[in-house]
Amino acid sequence: MGNRFDTSPRPERFKSYNGPRVRLKTSIYKGEKAPPPPGSLTGVEWLKRLLLPAFGVTSVKFHGHESELLWSFPSAGGRYPVEVYVSVRRLEGIQPGLYHYNALHASLYGIGDAKAADLLSETLPAAERDADVCFILSIVPWRTCWKYAHKGYRFGMVDAGHVAANLQLVLRALGWRFSAYTQLRSEELATLLKLDAYEVPIALVTACTEPASDHGKAPISSASPQRLQLAQRCESQDDADSQLFNWTPIMDFQRRVNATVPEHSEGWLTRLSLPEEWTDYDRLLPLIIERRSSAAFQCCELRAEELDTMLAFIDSLGILFTFHLVIHGVEGLSPGVYRYEEGRLQCLKEGNYRNDSAGICLGQTFIRDCSVLFVFTVDMSQIPDEEFSKYQQCSIDGGALGQFIHLKTEEMGLGFSIIGGFYDDELRDLAQLSDDHQIVYAGAWGRNAPNADDVRKNDRYVMNRPQS
Repeated sequence: MGNRFDTSPRPERFKSYNGPRVRLKTSIYKGEKAPPPPGSLTGVEWLKRLLLPAFGVTSVKFHGHESELLWSFPSAGGRYPVEVYVSVRRLEGIQPGLYHYNALHASLYGIGDAKAADLLSETLPAAERDADVCFILSIVPWRTCWKYAHKGYRFGMVDAGHVAANLQLVLRALGWRFSAYTQLRSEELATLLKLDAYEVPIALVTACTEPASDHGKAPISSASPQRLQLAQRCESQDDADSQLFNWTPIMDFQRRVNATVPEHSEGWLTRLSLPEEWTDYDRLLPLIIERRSSAAFQCCELRAEELDTMLAFIDSLGILFTFHLVIHGVEGLSPGVYRYEEGRLQCLKEGNYRNDSAGICLGQTFIRDCSVLFVFTVDMSQIPDEEFSKYQQCSIDGGALGQFIHLKTEEMGLGFSIIGGFYDDELRDLAQLSDDHQIVYAGAWGRNAPNADDVRKNDRYVMNRPQS
C-alpha cells in the first residue's frame, strides 16, 4: 500500500550529468592471456578493471520489443536505486576531486574539486583519511519506494550491500588495500556531494593502490592542481512525482539513524568477512558477469551435500543474523521450517509449505518451485534505542551477504533470486518469529528450470515498463 507505480511514470534508474568526463569503458580480461600481475596497474587502469564489473551493466534481456538491463548485482524488483561517487586524492591520470560514476556511460563526471575531496576525507575515520580513493554508495529511495512504498527504503539499503560486496571482492582480487564501512556520517557526505533532497549516502569503501606500507607512495603535490571542469546535472522531469509521496516515516528513520551513529570507530566497519575463495580476478570476473537472478526453478529436491556446502559458506562469513529456512525439497530432510544455529539445522515444524511460501511472496509462482526459501532477520529487541543505527548496518551487511550467496550459487551451477515482495507478518508467522524480528533478506534457492533464461518476472516486466 502506498506505491505509485500505477499513477506516476517510472522514475529514472540512474542520474545523468553533462560536461567533461573521464571515460573508463574498456574491454575486460576474459582469459585469453595471463592477467597483469598485482602492482603493475596504476591510476585510471585500476578504475577500469574495478568499476565496470563491480557496478555495471553486464547484458540486456529482450522480451519482444521490451528490454531489461542486467547488472552485475541484483536489485529488488529491478529498481537499482544505488549511485556511486568517487573521491580521488591520489590517482595517476585523474585530477583530485569528487566524481559521479555513470555506469551506462562507464564514465566519471567531475562534481567537486580537490578541496571538496579533502573536505570529504575529513569525515572519514582517521586511519582512512590518507586513502588514495574513496567510493561512496548512496541510494535514491524514490526508485524503490515508487514500487514498494516505504518498504522500498529497506530494499535500497540491501542493494547498497550488493554493490559494496562487489567492490570489496574486486578490490581484493586486484591487490588493493581497502576498508568497507556500513556506518557513516550521511548528512555531512550528502552536503559535500550536493545530493538531491531524498538521496542519502549509505556506505563507503576506502582504498589504496599501494600495499600497507609507507614506502613508495608519492606525496600529494603541493602545487596548485589543474582546475577540474565540473559537469552539470540533468534534472529528471519525473522527479516532481516524488513530492507526492509521504516521506515522513523514512525521514523519521533517517533521523533515528543519524542520531545514533557513534564517533569514528571500528564499529563503522562491515561485520562481514570476505569469502576465502575468489581472490583470483580471472576466477571472480565470470561469476560476477554471468550471475543472474532466477526467474524459474525446477520443482525438485536438491542434494543434501549442496545444502551443506551453502550453509558452510554462509557460516564462514561471520554474519550474526537469525537464520531460517523454509525447505521445500532437499534429499534426506523432511519439508518444513528450519532454524540454522551453531552449525546445525533444527526443524521447527514439518509440512509442505510451497503454496504458503508463494502466497506470502505476493503470489509469485516461481517461489513454489524453489527448493529452499532463505529468511535472514535481525532481532530488534537486541538493539538498544541508542544504537539504532546498527539496524541500518545489518540491512546493508545483509545485502552483501545476499550478493555472496548469489555468486556462490553461480559457482555451484544453481539458481538464486532475492525476494523483494512479501508480507512481513505472514513470513514471520511461518518462521515462528516474534514481532521484534525484522526481515533483512529473503531469497529463493534451487535448480534453474531448463527455460529459466527465457522466463520473465511478470511483476517486474509490467511495473518497470515505460508508461505512456
